[in-house]
Amino acid sequence: MDCPKCGHSQSNTEQCESCGVFFEKYAQYLAEKEAMASAKRAPRRSGGDDAPGFPLVKSAIALLIVLGGAFAIFGGDGADTASVEGAPAAVASPPSQPQGGIAAKLNKSHPPRNAIEAARNATVFIQTPWGSLGSGFIVSTDCRVVTNRHVLHFDSASARRAAEQSPMIAKEFARQQSELLQDLKALSAAYREEVARNGKGSGGALSLQIKIDKVKESIRALPEAVRQQVNDEISKTALYARLATYKVSLVDGTKFDVNQVEYVDELDLASFRLPASNCPYIKRGKSAALSQGERLYTVGSPSGLTYTVTGGIFSGYRDEGERRYLQTDAPINPGNSGGPLITEVGDVVGVNTAVLLGTQGIGFAIPVEDIPAL
Repeated sequence: MDCPKCGHSQSNTEQCESCGVFFEKYAQYLAEKEAMASAKRAPRRSGGDDAPGFPLVKSAIALLIVLGGAFAIFGGDGADTASVEGAPAAVASPPSQPQGGIAAKLNKSHPPRNAIEAARNATVFIQTPWGSLGSGFIVSTDCRVVTNRHVLHFDSASARRAAEQSPMIAKEFARQQSELLQDLKALSAAYREEVARNGKGSGGALSLQIKIDKVKESIRALPEAVRQQVNDEISKTALYARLATYKVSLVDGTKFDVNQVEYVDELDLASFRLPASNCPYIKRGKSAALSQGERLYTVGSPSGLTYTVTGGIFSGYRDEGERRYLQTDAPINPGNSGGPLITEVGDVVGVNTAVLLGTQGIGFAIPVEDIPAL
């Protein structure tokens, strides 16, 4: 068959051997793209030729989609030396790891001096095509990675909710509204002067009245126009996400492209396999054995600062509906999502997931026992 994207001829009917596209995903992408194009060809009410544009809306939506927004500017290529905050003077020695493959490569470039640094070597940095950042960690020698669903899955509904509360979009709306009101004021003053000189029936007065009516219509249509622009940008991103290729990097800067992801039903968990072998991995611990006050560590890329280790304590168990979470004061920031919550001996006890909005030092992780056998 011929690849519908690049035209490469091959016998493989699942994935193009030349450009790497997955045929089923690409067909779905083309179908939805055509549906979106058809919808856009339908007539839509407009404020006229003088209707305003929205130069900041696209940028605002991009920032909303990124889980950490402008913090992404600090992201490196993953090859920097890891930063360690609050690490103990002495922790357990690094556990034995498989020899050869990725494990041997990382042991040579970033030899772990303790169990925390060994866990760092088994943590990955994830970048999505739409700009969000996250972490994950390797759980087996065959390079299986666990992370959060929300790191890899573009959620249109969440993006729209965030847009509704976005100060940046509200600021853009206020700017456009202010400009239109200034235009209306200037046109109204010119109209009064024209009427005073030549009367309401003059050509100048009629022309100004038409412009005034257009500006008034633009003011009335402005809220809906902004909402439509927001929805358009989110829809474009959601469509693009259907064909997503994720960039996954290791602590030494080695990068992989990942196309296939498995999601866990009803949990904020996902997994994928790196196209590699003999990976270092983090051993599973037992979250049920944790004691309040026990030292815990997070490994990840908070706010785009790759491979940072932060420390805190186990604060307790917290129930939310039918789910139980681990509470910790170890910092969990944008970019840490999906990374491991580990003990001093380097065992993973949870998957860093969320923070309590409006607070500091309150983070939550999914217990390691909730990760299904992979």
